[in-house]
Amino acid sequence: MNPKLDPLVKEYCDTKNNALKEKILKNYQPLIEYIARKLAFNKNDVDDLIQVGSIALIKALDRFKIEKNTEFSTFATPNIIGEIKHYFRDKSKIVKVPRKIQELYSRIKTELYEAQLEGIQLTIKDISTKLDVDEEKVIEAMEAGQNIKVISLDSPSYKSDSYGAGNTEPTLIDQIATTNKEESMLNKETLKQAILKLSTRERRIIYLRFYGGLSQAEIAERLELSQMHISRLLSKSIKHLQEELKRN
Repeated sequence: MNPKLDPLVKEYCDTKNNALKEKILKNYQPLIEYIARKLAFNKNDVDDLIQVGSIALIKALDRFKIEKNTEFSTFATPNIIGEIKHYFRDKSKIVKVPRKIQELYSRIKTELYEAQLEGIQLTIKDISTKLDVDEEKVIEAMEAGQNIKVISLDSPSYKSDSYGAGNTEPTLIDQIATTNKEESMLNKETLKQAILKLSTRERRIIYLRFYGGLSQAEIAERLELSQMHISRLLSKSIKHLQEELKRN
């Protein structure tokens, strides 16, 4: 038995006494509030997210199995995050996306899923070639679908801006790396939301650099800007993302 297992949680799992739920919810309120503030777009969202997180915690409690030898907070955290993500997705459905873009986004997701099954990471150029569409359209569809995958935050870029290409470069998530599993999970979710707050140009540069694997020189050529300008915009964007994470 896990010595760190919450006695109240254990008692609930053994007895299914509903009177314990309120006590457990109160004990884990700081965790719920922390996650809610971490994932909120603005202060006005926090109260709603706390409510969503509270419901998620109760659902997690009902599904929790003590024989798994896992701390309840470790089990509950991804459940709370997932419920909040569903809440945001439901809210975003009011935004109208052209049908053609929706269809392209669906095709992109299929390609990414099939590639993952084979252990392959596709770049924007790969997707463009496979689907026979412009790379700009691929980016547009991914932006519309908010398809900023955790895999793209974790996956390294193998393009180098200097000679000696082939060395693995730091990933975007490396900028805010942490050894705490739950903290890392929250950072990834916050980072995905923070990227959506960037300007269209800044977001595109982030996509091309960290998802498409393009070097700064290649991005500069594609966007018809100087490499120095791209470097400044990239630094500005990363700094903004870091500030968003610290703020949360």
